[in-house]
Amino acid sequence: MTQTWAVQAAGLFLMIHLIGGSAYRRVNVEAGHEAVLNCSSISKLSLLMVTWKMKSSTSCFLAYRRDLNESRMLNCSERVMWKYSPDHDPALRIYPVDLNDEGNYTCEVVSSEGNFYFVFSLNVIVPPTLSLTSDKNGVAVCQATAGKPAAKISWIPASNHSVEKYVHHLNGTVTSFSYISWVNSTHPNVTCLVTHPAVNQTLPLDLS
Repeated sequence: MTQTWAVQAAGLFLMIHLIGGSAYRRVNVEAGHEAVLNCSSISKLSLLMVTWKMKSSTSCFLAYRRDLNESRMLNCSERVMWKYSPDHDPALRIYPVDLNDEGNYTCEVVSSEGNFYFVFSLNVIVPPTLSLTSDKNGVAVCQATAGKPAAKISWIPASNHSVEKYVHHLNGTVTSFSYISWVNSTHPNVTCLVTHPAVNQTLPLDLS
């Protein structure tokens, strides 16, 4: 019954001519945090029906019909839900966000004011795990593991002799390496500076 209701709702939208308008938005959210996709500011009195269609690692369908005062979900994770009561505000909530949630989310609203279409591109940011080590050959290694996007690494004092390396993982994350030789260095310490949308951090290393 649930699947039939959802399929009927999807079919209804295929027959609707969108006369109200459309919008596109890119949303960046850090993994483990909450993502809220705000579909529309349609008033409670004018809202007739709303559906969310998600194309990420799995296809999820979420719909609400005001005439039946019913909400239905099809193939959705338990982390996906309405942020509020859909008859008041059809915003979508995803918590906690993970990499599998990355993808396109479409919200379609039928109301007495018109029909509206909203597309969201959800981009998941993953903070890297940081480390700074040195070996017996006098090489310091700064590493930012499994970040998305790739972290940028620089050194203090600045050096033109550092070597960078990037390892791309199947899940879309990247491990960044930066190597610098401190043999015969006149500085008592060196600092690795990691820059990333989710974290900016310095890691000091004593060379004495």
